[in-house]
Amino acid sequence: MTDNAAIDAGLRRFGVEGRSASEAARWAIGELGRTADTESGFPVFQLMFRFFSVFHVSVQALRELECWEGLGIGGPLTDAELDAVIGPLRVRETPLS
Repeated sequence: MTDNAAIDAGLRRFGVEGRSASEAARWAIGELGRTADTESGFPVFQLMFRFFSVFHVSVQALRELECWEGLGIGGPLTDAELDAVIGPLRVRETPLS
C-alpha cells in the first residue's frame, strides 16, 4: 500500500522547487511502487489523480500523461512536450474536498 499523503507532500516539494512535470511524474511513478510498463499495467489514472490533487492543472492537460514516453508504453510525448502541456507546477493552497 502506498502512502498518498507522503506522495502528495513529495509532489508539492517538486512544485515549490520549480521542477518540471516530467521529473515529478517519474518520481511519483517510483513512489507508487510500480514499474511503468505494459506488463505491470501501471495505472496512469493514479498518476493523474495525484497530480490533480496537488497541482492546479486541467484534466485536459493531464490526459496527455497517457501519451507520455515516460510511462514506457510507447507513447510519443517527450519529457519536454509533457512539461510544455502541463506547464509550471502550481501547488494547490487548499486540498480538494
